[in-house]
Amino acid sequence: MELIKVDIHIHTCLSPCAEISISPKRIVKIAHIKGLKMIFITDHNTAENAEAAMRASKEYDDLRVYPGMEITSREEAHTLALFENITDALNIQNIIYSHLPDTENEHEYKEQIIANEFNEVEGYCRKSLFSATDIRINDIVDLIHENHGLAIASHIDREGFSIVGQLGFIPEDINFDALEISPNTSMENARIRFRDYSIKYNFITGSDSHFLESIGKVYTEFTAENNSFEDFCTYVRKSTHH
Repeated sequence: MELIKVDIHIHTCLSPCAEISISPKRIVKIAHIKGLKMIFITDHNTAENAEAAMRASKEYDDLRVYPGMEITSREEAHTLALFENITDALNIQNIIYSHLPDTENEHEYKEQIIANEFNEVEGYCRKSLFSATDIRINDIVDLIHENHGLAIASHIDREGFSIVGQLGFIPEDINFDALEISPNTSMENARIRFRDYSIKYNFITGSDSHFLESIGKVYTEFTAENNSFEDFCTYVRKSTHH
């Protein structure tokens, strides 16, 4: 058994709010330097840079990179969708794209850079990635589970773009696998502030990096045989009381 450090929430240059320098290749290099064993690439409403990061990570034997997305619901609440393989992530992406508007102009789409594993620009995403989909958050969670992913409520301690910030509470009928606490709140304070949810849900944390320097600033630690997606799921589900 070993101690696994995982950063569940990293954006790339594809997210319009992220710095242009946060390319897939640079992300995996920093993750390796920081001693992370697992990372998830979670751009807004897209997984188009995840595979490049997965390919770039083959240079590092001790790091596993997994695909994900941060999906914006109709309620403007963010949910992390974490997957084992790129096929499941792209299946979700295709559905999400069909519920997003196109970009309105060149300035908008040129902030959404599709990159390869060599720090080269491959193109631009023409969907408006920072827009909300028209899908209810309940249905987003169901879609994630139908595609073999983990559904984690993003940064519930933040007022903006969290389910607690948008709705004021977490409805009983939404079956999240865990709740994410942002780097702004300590886990101790989160367990006090959200004690009503700590009985049902495991709290985990990620850096929500939009620039290179913050990768691995906070992370989730768990003990497992290796850094497989299966072991991570086991950790999340064993620590969750539903």
